[in-house]
Order: sequence, then C-alpha cells, then structure tokens
Amino acid sequence: MQLKNYLTKFMATLALCLLTTSAMAQDRLIFSHDTGQGITGNLGNVGNAIMQNYDVAMRIKDPNFVGMKIAAIRVPMENADHLSNLRVWLSKELTLKTINGKKTNVPDILSVNADITGEWVTVNLAEPYTITEEGVYVGYSFDMDSLTSTNKRPVNITTELHEGGLFVHTTRSYRNWKDMSDQCSSTMQVELDGAPLYAATPLAGNTTYFGATGVSNTLTFYAENHGATGLKSLEYSFYYDGMVCTGTYKFPTAVEPVYGKMASFEVKLPVVDRKDYYPINLTITKVNGQENNEADVDVETQVSIFDKLPKHRSVFEEYTGTWCGFCPRGYVALAAMNRLYPDDFIALSYHNSENASKLDPMEVMAGQDYPSNISGFPAAWLDRTYQMDPYGGFQSASHKMLIDNVWKAACAMPAEADIEVSALLNEAKNAVTATAKVVFPLEIKNSRYGVEYVLVADGLTGTTDDWRQHNYFFNGRQGRDYPEPEFQQFIEGQEYVSGLTFDDVVVATSRLLNNNQYLPTDVEEGHEYVMPVTFDLNQVRNTGGKKIIQDVNKLRVVALLIDYSDGTVVNAAKSVSTGQATAIQGVNADKNFQTEAVYDISGRQLSAPQKGLNIVKAADGTTRKVIIK
Repeated sequence: MQLKNYLTKFMATLALCLLTTSAMAQDRLIFSHDTGQGITGNLGNVGNAIMQNYDVAMRIKDPNFVGMKIAAIRVPMENADHLSNLRVWLSKELTLKTINGKKTNVPDILSVNADITGEWVTVNLAEPYTITEEGVYVGYSFDMDSLTSTNKRPVNITTELHEGGLFVHTTRSYRNWKDMSDQCSSTMQVELDGAPLYAATPLAGNTTYFGATGVSNTLTFYAENHGATGLKSLEYSFYYDGMVCTGTYKFPTAVEPVYGKMASFEVKLPVVDRKDYYPINLTITKVNGQENNEADVDVETQVSIFDKLPKHRSVFEEYTGTWCGFCPRGYVALAAMNRLYPDDFIALSYHNSENASKLDPMEVMAGQDYPSNISGFPAAWLDRTYQMDPYGGFQSASHKMLIDNVWKAACAMPAEADIEVSALLNEAKNAVTATAKVVFPLEIKNSRYGVEYVLVADGLTGTTDDWRQHNYFFNGRQGRDYPEPEFQQFIEGQEYVSGLTFDDVVVATSRLLNNNQYLPTDVEEGHEYVMPVTFDLNQVRNTGGKKIIQDVNKLRVVALLIDYSDGTVVNAAKSVSTGQATAIQGVNADKNFQTEAVYDISGRQLSAPQKGLNIVKAADGTTRKVIIK
C-alpha cells in the first residue's frame, strides 16, 4: 500500500493548472476540480459527436468555502470552433424548463453573456456571490453552430474524480441533467475572495515510512495548499524520538493558489542507533514566512527503522502480441530498459493471440488468466498496482519513453522485505528448480504474503509468419522522433518486421500450476523463509500445444513477493539465466569441491550467482572465483 500512496502523490505533481495573472495579483484563491491528481495525469474532452447545444456545471459544497465570495469564473473553451452564445451562470439548483418545446437550463442566481475570446474565457462578476452552506452550482452553456472534427467533444475535463465534479445537459444526448462525476470532472475555475492568504495542511506520503539505523533518513511529506498566495516556502516542526526538531523548505517551483494543489517537501530525521517503530507528529507552522492560517496544521505517522533497508525492485508486466501494430512500443521499451538498467529492471512479457487465425507462438495463457485486467493492447502494469502504456507510461501517445520515471520512483520506495531467487537446471535438462529466500526486517502479524514464480525465456525467435511483428510505425507513419535506437528497426522497417528476438517472455507461472508458496500469517523478524518450486520443462507449451522453450540455457525465474490482502507486488527478484548458473554448478563436477555458499567480491552472501565476479566457497573451506558474463 505504501507504493500506491506514493505513486498517487507522485502523479499529483505531473499536471499544472492554467491560472490568470489577475488572480495571482489580487491574492485570490482558485477553486477547481483539476488539482493535478488525475488518474492518468492528463486532461481530456467529453461529448457526443452530434450537433447539439450544451449546459455544463460543477458544484461547490464544502464548509471550507462558506462565506467566501465568487468574484470570477473561468471557462475552458479550447475546442470552440463553431461554438457561440456562451453564457456563464450560478444556480442553487439544476433546473430545466420547457421553453418553445425544448428543455432549457434556467439558472436561479445569475447568468452572464460572454464572448469566446480564447482557450480560456474569464468572466468577472459585477457583484461577487457569497457561498452559503447549501452550496452553489457553477456552470456555462453554449450553442453549437455546426459539428466539426475539433468540436465534437467540446467539454474539457480532468480524470480527477470529485463529488459534484461534472454535470452535463444537452439538447439531444442528455435531455436531463447527467451526473458524470464518477467518470471525470470539469476543469472550470472559480476565483474566490475572502480566503486565508497563508494556509497549508500537511499530508504523509505513507502510513509507515522506512529508514535505517546510523544514517540521517529523509522522509517525503506533502503540503496541500488552502491559501490565496499559494506555496513558496514552509516552516515546520516535528516530534521524533523524544526530540522537537524544526526545519524550513523552499519549493523549487511555487505552488499556484489552487485549493487542494499539492507539492512534496523533504524532512531530514536525526540519526538513531536502535531498530524500532518511531512515531512522528509534524506541524506546518508558517507559509511563505507568515503564520499558517490553516486549522488542520499537523499530521501523525510513523517510521520503521531497520538495521538494513530491503532493496526494492519494482516489476514491470507488459502485455503484447505479434499481431498488434502498436505493440513495438512495448518491445522497444523493454529492450531499452534492459540496456539502461540491466541489473535491477525486471520485466515480464505476456503474449496474446488475436484470434484462432492470428496466433502468437509465444502465448501460454488465455487473457482471462492474466494477473491484471487488460482492456487493450499494448498495455502494462507496474507492481500490479498501476496500468499504463508500456512505452509512454501515463502518457500513452508520448514519443519519448517515460516508463523509466515511474519505475524509478517506485524502486526508490523501500520494500517491505528482501527477496532473492536462484534457478538451477537439472542434469537431465528437463526441469528448473527455483528457490526464493524472503526476509522481513520486522515482525508482521496477521499478514497474507506469498511468492509467485514466473519462468521466463530469453532469445525466442522464429521464421514463420506468426513470428513477424505487426508494425504501424513503418516508414515513419507514426513519426520519426522516437529517440531510442531500438525504435529505428520499426520506423525504418516494413509493416511486418521479421527476425526479431524476444526476451522476458513468460512461458510458465506457479500461479496457474497452483504451486504458489505462502508465508505464515505471523511473519518473524529476520527469519529467512526458503521456498523451492520446480518447473517441468516438458509441460511448458504454448496455447497451441507446441513446445515453446528453444534454449534451456536461456531460462530465468522471476520471484514476486505478493501482498494477497490487495494482490499487489511488494518486491521482486530475478535469477541469472540457467546457463550462467551452470557455470557455478559446474565447479561441483570436481568431487573434491562441493559448493557451500556464493559471495560477491564484498563478501556478501548471495542466494544465486550474479553477473561479474563470484567467490564460490566449498564445504572444506576452499574457494574458487567464477566469472558470470
């Protein structure tokens, strides 16, 4: 759950609200349902591609705004081609009356005509309206003179979800008011007078933070703006291990005066030398050098201090198919990420057949057996928590690989436990035994943890037509500005690309073999849980019943530590290939040398050999050096 909380806050920093300079100059607070916390981080548009007129509304009903005055309303009109008769209005209720045979919106507070002069239309109210406890609907209406390709979805929205976020009425599609708040929210903005100038409330990024003894740990908190001057700097105090500490933070980029807009700030903790749970109570005392006018000024959380922090390796699961013309995005991303982060990047590639006549030879399970819900291809999930495009991350149309930003942010969060995995091929070369070792640095009660093992094949290739990758990027048809060198073979290639080598391909999983391993409900602190699983290679076949493994020396195992209370992956590990592991195994051919342990050059014991120099210790105490390339 810590990863989910962090990523939600992380995505909250990706989008910026458009603001008027007049609002900044007059120290007005901006109310908007677009605070940069959308599910995808992107804005969008809704509407129906038919000729019709629109009424659009959002609702303000929050005790925090009672007594403030609506001084101006800003309407997004970026798709205003052939739109006219703009009206901006306020109403206590959403009311429709039949006028000239048509249901017509009738505001009961005020309605102001406005000219469509740009992508944003600002209407200053001659007499500001005071918000009452019953709340108010803020809206705008316009007519469609003709339907065009640019105005067919004319309502600008954010993927943030808020109660009262968006209501729509049209002359044809929605003949009664339609509450669409469970899908999206309007990006309308309201400028408010009478708000506190300096106000912010703190939020914890996690319910529990993690740190290590003997070092100064840094925690990330979030400040939510509630003031009309935004956030430029903070002063704070916090209680930690019997000490009262203070600090200041200056934001690299000022936070606009949007109610609910958030930005992160870092807090450095004093060094402690004992492993324990430490409560923290943090208070924002000043905003922009002035006393914090917010009533809710503090937050309580805790930090778990370990002697050693578990290393977090986030797992990236890609869903693809050779029939899928946009799926080269995933192929390129996995190749580039493996090139950039060869030691820590863990990918699982699930192949899909479009239908019985368009088979993917690497498909080993039906779509309903995927571990995550997939609505289209290509797709990807990070730690079975966030769905995204396998190349652009949360920006599905990006011409730049952005998944590394999200992946690195996830890996930067400490994991709940250490996990390592080894994979050994038997002498008959018909079975692979995987062994995972899991260690939790602190005791956990009433847990639901388990390990799923995924057998992965590298170097898969073929010469028949079903191995050709469909490619919508041929001859630069989707642009030529993709920077990764791995993309060039698709940009310069043909509609079908032959001769590709596929890595990270999922060929079997203990989940579908009903052979996942589970930890006890009460996990002991520091105990090493060892759990072996064996894959019978004779049973590894694609959905067409054909053997899929091409080289038994190019198999690996990925071990996923899963919190089954919500199904998310909390940490992962990958083994070296079975061929590389054999280099270590091979020293045992000497009857006088039986491997007892494997170490890296720093003397740290490994559960499996790693790339580079390995020190292999025998039962009699002698050692040998083995290099894994």
